[in-house]
Amino acid sequence: MSEIRWDVAEVLEYDHTYQYDPPTEQSSGNTNSLFTIKVRAATSLYGNQVFNVRPSNINLKQIPLVGEFVLIYKTFNEYTSKSMRREGWYYVTTIDVHSNINENLFPGLTGNLTDTEIANIKPGKTFESKTVSPLQPYEGDFLLEGRHGNSIRFGSSINTTYPTNYYHAGPTWFSPSSNNNGDPIIILSNGRKNLTNKEFVIENIEQDASSLYLTSTQHVDTLILSKDLTIHSYSYIGSQFIGVADRIILRAKKDIAVIDSEMAIILNTPGEIYIGGEDADRPMVHGDVLLTILQKILNQLTTTIQCGTMAGTFLDQTNITAAQKELNNLLSQKYYINKT
Repeated sequence: MSEIRWDVAEVLEYDHTYQYDPPTEQSSGNTNSLFTIKVRAATSLYGNQVFNVRPSNINLKQIPLVGEFVLIYKTFNEYTSKSMRREGWYYVTTIDVHSNINENLFPGLTGNLTDTEIANIKPGKTFESKTVSPLQPYEGDFLLEGRHGNSIRFGSSINTTYPTNYYHAGPTWFSPSSNNNGDPIIILSNGRKNLTNKEFVIENIEQDASSLYLTSTQHVDTLILSKDLTIHSYSYIGSQFIGVADRIILRAKKDIAVIDSEMAIILNTPGEIYIGGEDADRPMVHGDVLLTILQKILNQLTTTIQCGTMAGTFLDQTNITAAQKELNNLLSQKYYINKT
């Protein structure tokens, strides 16, 4: 087997990268060359030749833009057999020439193009460049950052004894009273406030468009609820699943939806709660008020009835006595609602 050959290449265009071409009698389609892009070698090693290159890892894709540079290598392809070696080109990763999360364009470097031609090169058919700030890294973090201000942080609690180590001295999810340096956390964040000059930013559970926090011991003290919890504090010492967005919808497609808790379930809102649908218009009953009303009615039924000069009571008070006993079970010892 010959040596693997490497080069750096400029992305020129897409060759049905975002399409699926099924096989036909005349063509094999692109089923054996999914996500192929066209590139031009950037060094004299291959004399600025043009190649079609495929991703080296089809399970993890970051398809580069036109004008970006990729690291490419040549090795065997699907037509290789024991008796014959066939080769193809593959790309590994985008070269970070500008340290730019959104795009790293350097178009026209490999071709004999005029300044006007270079200025007219577009990164793609629909892609629009925008300012996107990189996340603040902390020691030991593994960060996955998209081009558009979305990310997953596999991080931890960070000891803030050495604040000068970082642009943002400490993350918003560390509380010395609750967790230790190195306690794990996963943060999925989407839609952040970006700064103008590639300054590092950090996730903010209140300001980000939507986010999901999987904690181990951390307090997310910046979380603001519509009504403060005074009995069950959200500064909980233990793992938490925290999701925040402008609207949250959870749907079970075929089976039941379960919210299970060992201690309590709180529907925490200053607004209305609808059961059965958003058009529900039957008010729920306050149990303690209903108990008082029913008790007064039963008490009245057991008092002396005056009719003219005659006085008396109901001959049979069995049902009244039974109803008074059942009143003791009217109020739940588990389920409570606010009195409005």
